[in-house]
Amino acid sequence: MKGRDIFRMMKRHLGDIVYWIHAITVAFWIGLFFINPILWPNKIQLHFYLTLGIVSHQFLWGAALMRWTRKYRMVCILTTITQVLKGEKLSENYTQSFIKEFLRRIGVPVHPRMATVFTFAALTLISIQYFVF
Repeated sequence: MKGRDIFRMMKRHLGDIVYWIHAITVAFWIGLFFINPILWPNKIQLHFYLTLGIVSHQFLWGAALMRWTRKYRMVCILTTITQVLKGEKLSENYTQSFIKEFLRRIGVPVHPRMATVFTFAALTLISIQYFVF
């Protein structure tokens, strides 16, 4: 095996590791919906501020990537890292999302904008929890 092939294989494995870190983060974030606030009294506040952080960083990272993508779309930095490690072009990063990749892996194709719809739906539900309950 040549050095270039080993390097490519290492990048691919590192991309898979970042993907699974992303999966654990998203699972925790979604899982917070199912924890009763009686069991974890500060859960709603944590969920709200975690979501604000996630959405804010996606807005900011999407703006930073406009230099390469020539389009604005909310993008998670972990998605960008995963795609770059897998050899994808940074200019195409706006078409990628964790949700799209996850659903593709389980055989459910979705439009790239569904990740944005999902994110805003979750933000809306979490905001309702935070401001109402």
